[in-house]
Amino acid sequence: MLKHWKKSVAAAGTAALLLGSVPFAALAFDDLEGIPQAASILELREEGVVSGVGNGKFEPRAPIAARDAVALIVRSLDLSLAAFTFIKQPLASDYFVHVPDDAWYAEAFVIAHLNGVPLDRDIDPNGTVTREQFVRWLMSAVDTKGPFAWIEIYHMLTDEADVSEGYMDAIQRAVVAGIAKPDEDGRFRPKDEITRGEAAEMARNAKRFAKDAPPVEPLPADPIETGEVAVSIVPVTPEVSKIVLDMGERPHPGWNVKIEGIEFVDEDSAVVRYSVAYPDPAALYPMVVAHPKSEQYIASAYTDITYVFVGEGGPIGGGTPSFPGRPLPEIVPLPPEDAATDAPADANPDTPVGGPGR
Repeated sequence: MLKHWKKSVAAAGTAALLLGSVPFAALAFDDLEGIPQAASILELREEGVVSGVGNGKFEPRAPIAARDAVALIVRSLDLSLAAFTFIKQPLASDYFVHVPDDAWYAEAFVIAHLNGVPLDRDIDPNGTVTREQFVRWLMSAVDTKGPFAWIEIYHMLTDEADVSEGYMDAIQRAVVAGIAKPDEDGRFRPKDEITRGEAAEMARNAKRFAKDAPPVEPLPADPIETGEVAVSIVPVTPEVSKIVLDMGERPHPGWNVKIEGIEFVDEDSAVVRYSVAYPDPAALYPMVVAHPKSEQYIASAYTDITYVFVGEGGPIGGGTPSFPGRPLPEIVPLPPEDAATDAPADANPDTPVGGPGR
């Protein structure tokens, strides 16, 4: 019988995942004088995230090794295997060529990999890490705590041409979030080896961001996509159509659908924004069958229509969709199909009955 193996977050709290192997309680770093990242390093030390290299040293100016960078990210963002269940215990050798299963940092590599941190299979745990590499790893870990709302601002970097393909998104998000920052000359120095002090400060900032930034509440499923709201375009005249959003019959008037606005993109494209209201569990509704729908006239020239769900609406009724765009002609209903037989004999055969030709 197969025995399932599950690892909890608590196991990641051992000394093996500290940034170094010296017990944290015995540390009092004496090499932080004049180091800009000193406060961040001490904050992480107090939280048990880092422990230095021994003899009261942190070596903040030294390049950080990949093994320490991965352990730092795992510890600072509390990554774990709590959400995973395995047939057997996962080993570092399952995912990496050069990470020994018995190394103190092996578990950190496994945790990082399974949480989506993009580590190469042939990574050298003793090798150095560039600034762009570290930021990409770090922001991948931050993403596990979200989703977060990212402001669409692009920060110009004077050395952005040096950023490797696939790394700019992580760098831009890190700068927007205040996790990383360029220097006074606007340089990010993506190919420079990141120091232990720089990595610690970015990790501290990421830890704070993940704790303080509220995750985005995702919108519920689009009712049109789920089939809860049906869409139809009904011809009214040759030049005017009617958009109908229909929720079908409901047992009482607690449901509603409303076209909130229409944005006209170009001569034949439009975006219809709509909302849906659902019954209030605390309200009493008359048990009368209702048929919620919303209708809006639109020029027939708009044939490329996109529907955007903007969330749950307010009280039923009220509001008028915005409607600039093409002016609508006077709406005259289309004649019955047999009306063409009643057309006068001298009528222009190129002019449709019931409205002017286009």
